[in-house]
Amino acid sequence: MLAKVSWNRLYKSHPPGSGSGHTVLSLGSRLTLGTVAFGAACVPAVLLAYAATHGWAPLQRIDASAANALHDWAERTPAAVGILKGVSNVLDPWGLRAVSLGVVVGLIARSQRRLAWWFGTTIVAAGALGVALKSIVARSRPVLPEPVAQADGFSFPSGHALNSFVFFGALVLLLLPLVPRAQRRWLWFGAASLVLLVGFARVALGVHFVSDVLGAWIIGAGLLTVTVIAFESWRRDTGKTVPGVLTEGVSPEESLAAGTTSAT
Repeated sequence: MLAKVSWNRLYKSHPPGSGSGHTVLSLGSRLTLGTVAFGAACVPAVLLAYAATHGWAPLQRIDASAANALHDWAERTPAAVGILKGVSNVLDPWGLRAVSLGVVVGLIARSQRRLAWWFGTTIVAAGALGVALKSIVARSRPVLPEPVAQADGFSFPSGHALNSFVFFGALVLLLLPLVPRAQRRWLWFGAASLVLLVGFARVALGVHFVSDVLGAWIIGAGLLTVTVIAFESWRRDTGKTVPGVLTEGVSPEESLAAGTTSAT
């Protein structure tokens, strides 16, 4: 409720027609407030994650059994290990950020500055949250005999899992308006498959626990939800109809208008 009041005040101070710079500032302020609110909401979640990953026996047993079982499988299938390493390298967080920069530049070139602002903010927030949460939780990575892969830094949450979830989720929400309705389920299916593959790769390679990946997905879903709500609340306040985001995407009229302009 406090966040909603703050967003409304910001909007009233920069109403439509007061200049494009003010409109972008209003949206940017909403996205920033939403991200900060999510970060604050993460504090109890981080405390719970710390307790679970450092002392909750049932979760430790699940993590250990999955790590050992997948490690045995990886040792028996070196070809699969090579493929999973390739997946981790191609869908590395920094690689996804590089692609995200290209997406932002493309959106700006198509005069979709508000969508560029939303997409860029969401990707940057995911990276920052991942780094911050790793330092706070400070969980050590799995220790396995004769590991098939190595990774630096702390374990919770998985940076690969968090960033891939947010990247592909945000990308789908951008692309939905440009895809025929009958094909949209396949777009979601493809994105979900890639996210699951990345998560599986990190556990199978022995560089993350199952809970690292699950935690990353939960955090990613929360962040994506917050930035979408911030964006859609701004659209509602400017008099635009807010559609079903999961089926129509974010700002469908803007995407369709840009697509028509590009085609002509």
